[in-house]
Formats: sequence, structure tokens, C-alpha cells
Amino acid sequence: MMTVKQFADQYQLWTTITASVNAILDEPLAVDLLKQIAMIPVYKSRATRSLGMYISKAGQPVCIRLQFAQEAKMLQQTFLHEVAHACDHLTRKQSHHQYRRAHGPGWKNWASMLGVEAKSTGRSEAVEALHQQRLKRVAVCQKCGMEFHRVRRLNRNRSYLHKRCGGQLRTV
Repeated sequence: MMTVKQFADQYQLWTTITASVNAILDEPLAVDLLKQIAMIPVYKSRATRSLGMYISKAGQPVCIRLQFAQEAKMLQQTFLHEVAHACDHLTRKQSHHQYRRAHGPGWKNWASMLGVEAKSTGRSEAVEALHQQRLKRVAVCQKCGMEFHRVRRLNRNRSYLHKRCGGQLRTV
């Protein structure tokens, strides 16, 4: 397991994080926030439709998940994007409540200070290629012969219809 601090040190990002936190918060609050985010675990994600995510439960940070297959520069940006979520969540007045409006004005402020483009999704060619590699044939339309590919298989206890031609799908 790696922590936010360890990951940030590995990619020379901890000074960026500390400078941003110190620019927004007064010293005692900044020190406390840095201690909190430094200990958040960073895990490898298997997801191929998301580059990263910040996870919290009951108002407390659980972890940051990152898809390490993405390009190095994109990985750093994704990491800072998720750190912005952690900072936004932990500095809200009612942080014990569910984290809502994840890409709202508070997050945008943190993202800007961390030097991250304030957008909710990123795109990585390497992760998209990984997703394409994982696709498997899961069904064939019995009427028109069209094949359907997904990462996960279809529920074998259900029947499916092809929207375009109305044919029955046979799961593979």
C-alpha cells in the first residue's frame, strides 16, 4: 500500500500540494489538512472507464484509486485531481455529511490551486487501449448476426433483445 504522501514524493508533487494548502488555509488548519491527506491510501484501480477516484465513507476519506496504465503526465494530473477532491471534502464545514457536488465551486478552487484543469473527466489513450483489449464477445443477435462485446458478461438468467432489429440475443 502506498499513501498520498509517498505517491506525491515519488512524483515530486508534495511541494505543489503543501504550497496550495498553505495558500488557501491558515497555518493550523493547513497543517491538520496536510496530515490528513498524507495518510490517505492510494490503490491501483482495475477500472478502464475511470482514470481515478476519491472514495470517502461516513465523512472520512477511505482511499484514492488510480489507473496506473495511463501516461505518466496524465497519472500525475489524475492524482492531483483526486487530491483536490480530498481537500475539498475535508475542508467543507459539514464534511461529516455525504460528499456532494464533487466538481462544484469548492473543488474547482482546489483544482485551480493544484494546477489541474477543472474538468470532471480525462482521456487516456493507453487506458482506452487497455479497455479494448479486455472486451470479449458476450452475445450474438439471432436475427441479424451482430456481435456484442463487453468487459463483463451478460446475466445468463435474463433474455435480451437487440434494439435495432428486435432479434433475440444469444449469450456466449
